[in-house]
Amino acid sequence: MVNVKILWLDFHELLPWLQLPRNISDWKETRNHRNRSYWARKTSSMSSILDYRPAANTGIGPSVFPMLVINGKKSVNSPDRISWSTPYAWSTIIPAVRRHESIEGAILGCAFGESIARLSVSKRARLSADPGGFEPGKLMPSHRTEGMLLTIQSVLLSQAMPEHFVMHLGQRLKWYQRFQPIAYAKKLVGSLTGSNKFNAVLGDDPLVRAVVLSVLMQGHHDGALSWVQDSTQMSFANRWVTQASFLIATAAQVAQFQRTRYEARVSELLEDLKSATGSKEIEQRLGALIQAKEQGLSVLQTSQILGGNACWQDHLVDNALLAIYTYVLHPDRIEEGLGELSQLRGDLRGVMSVYGALATIHSSVSSVPSKWQERLSLYPYSNAWVQQCVDRCGDWPHGPEDIQATRCLPSHRIGQLIRNLRRGLM
Repeated sequence: MVNVKILWLDFHELLPWLQLPRNISDWKETRNHRNRSYWARKTSSMSSILDYRPAANTGIGPSVFPMLVINGKKSVNSPDRISWSTPYAWSTIIPAVRRHESIEGAILGCAFGESIARLSVSKRARLSADPGGFEPGKLMPSHRTEGMLLTIQSVLLSQAMPEHFVMHLGQRLKWYQRFQPIAYAKKLVGSLTGSNKFNAVLGDDPLVRAVVLSVLMQGHHDGALSWVQDSTQMSFANRWVTQASFLIATAAQVAQFQRTRYEARVSELLEDLKSATGSKEIEQRLGALIQAKEQGLSVLQTSQILGGNACWQDHLVDNALLAIYTYVLHPDRIEEGLGELSQLRGDLRGVMSVYGALATIHSSVSSVPSKWQERLSLYPYSNAWVQQCVDRCGDWPHGPEDIQATRCLPSHRIGQLIRNLRRGLM
């Protein structure tokens, strides 16, 4: 029997070769580029280890890293402890003002980043050309922002018990996903064909959860990373994804320490993360990002090191690394960071959501252009609802006693159903 799936994929791979060049020199350059891109994708899909050759005549690092293959999107009943050295103390209590700013920044920053990523290519090109004067039109976030709100509600319902948190989060994610029939059917098809093996779908993004868990658990205790690990491995049984979540949670720590006496230098974040990770593959990629920063490479240039492709793929590990690199370059100017990311082509919803959250935690919502704030819609949630959520989360910085006294907000289920019908496949 002929394997229809393999034939379709091979034909799909060959489609770009049918485009006609303008002249013979263009044809040679295009042929060489496509050869490199084609075999880079083939190699990344066949290997789950870091296997590369140093760039020619430099000997200091890879020209392109192969994509880490993420297999096994399932829950883990008895997860192993992931090797990680905590560079900052989770028991550190930051001032209440900064805590409120960080929680609000995580929610709205994620919403800004996801909304910008959902704009058309032409609009994102205008943002890249003129970040300060960009007029976005209506900004409407989607699944990742909703996933962050579900995470917050699950933490409040858990009463500081990690096992209850995972149970509540799993239940709320299932409810959210299944009440979007068209998008849920697309998710099931993607899981069968393997097309969404590397990415997060329908609110189930562990990197976004890592951001908000970081700001919620700061000042709790040094076991906060276990919440991040449980949150990640309930969806992805993969050590690289867990390491990526740890990277993001630690970056969010650095962001919320800004303007406090515990302030850490963002310029040294990549070095701190490299010394903290226990994964050789992640460490080597962070080393390449450090070299890129020293050489003054842009976000677009650095994305070529991670993806090796002009079209960015929504890959969880690469999203984490590029979001952190963008944050190091643009920690307090979200419009410039999103402007640089807008130079990329492909699915940017994951990387922009995470970067937007980090940058807004760092500098607070007040630093976001006012026209963006006016255009943002979080329907069915109102601005007052979001502020109540921030106030309730901000009231328990000292431990489980305060968490247990904090009530959970309602979910606005009727409004969610209306929104899901309007959203469709987006």
